[in-house]
Amino acid sequence: MIETAAVLGGGAVASALLQALPRAGVRVLASWHRRSGLEPPPLRDVDVVLLAVSDQAVSEVCGRLEVGPGQLVAHLAGALGLSPLAAARRKGARTGSLHPLRPFHGADGDALQGFAAGISGSDPTAAADLAQLAVRLGMTPLLTRDRSRALYHAAAVLAAGAQVALFSEATRAFRKATGVPEPQARAALLPLALRALERLRREPPEAAITGPALRGDEATIAAHRKALSADLLALYDQLTAVARRLRKPLEPKLRAPDRESRSSHRHRRPLREARPSASSPRQAPRDRQRGRRRRGPAPRRPR
Repeated sequence: MIETAAVLGGGAVASALLQALPRAGVRVLASWHRRSGLEPPPLRDVDVVLLAVSDQAVSEVCGRLEVGPGQLVAHLAGALGLSPLAAARRKGARTGSLHPLRPFHGADGDALQGFAAGISGSDPTAAADLAQLAVRLGMTPLLTRDRSRALYHAAAVLAAGAQVALFSEATRAFRKATGVPEPQARAALLPLALRALERLRREPPEAAITGPALRGDEATIAAHRKALSADLLALYDQLTAVARRLRKPLEPKLRAPDRESRSSHRHRRPLREARPSASSPRQAPRDRQRGRRRRGPAPRRPR
């Protein structure tokens, strides 16, 4: 179990860790950032060294560390595998990565609560220790493969920064259409965007998608394409193509009840006619006929 840590870095991620680790019961014995102009302090007494530095600096800073067997060195970069930590590995330390899946804009003691964290390790124990640390920090650990880290991080960027970029383009088009200033356009569109994203808490994209592509409204799509500028048209076409793909999985489900109802009528067994009860008016004549069939020939009259 990780009980002590060192945090190396001077940015928002390092600041969040310096506040969150003590709350999780982890003592921070050392902190350092490159702007100090000093060498990293001796770190042989800590359980884990967390490199909260830029992606480009991970390998260089790792090479300056005094670490050894029994210790764990982990970076917090999303797109990097474990190869930049090779220097620590050669000194006998275990290595890994703990990447909080959230954007950082400043120090916040609760900045990690409720988010997922991408976890990888040089061996199963390293991954397990980092996953446990993520849980103590209030995050949900997700194991990632080293060869897929770039794709994993690209997906995270599409879900966060790309959403802001897309909203910026929507705001630009809205301002051109209405003539309102940017704050007013942003205020008008933001509830729409948040409502659409909020549905993803309960539903998959196939069920949460809205718009003319879902309805098959080609006339509206054509009107949109005619109104958009050339640079936005290419983006609109790509997103419309994605919306069409999301629509397709729903179509068989919409037709399924009709097929089921037709097949149920086709294979339904005919209802049997209920037998008449003893009180049925048809029963008496039938009983009389049966009675006559049971009686033998009529006796002859004596001469």
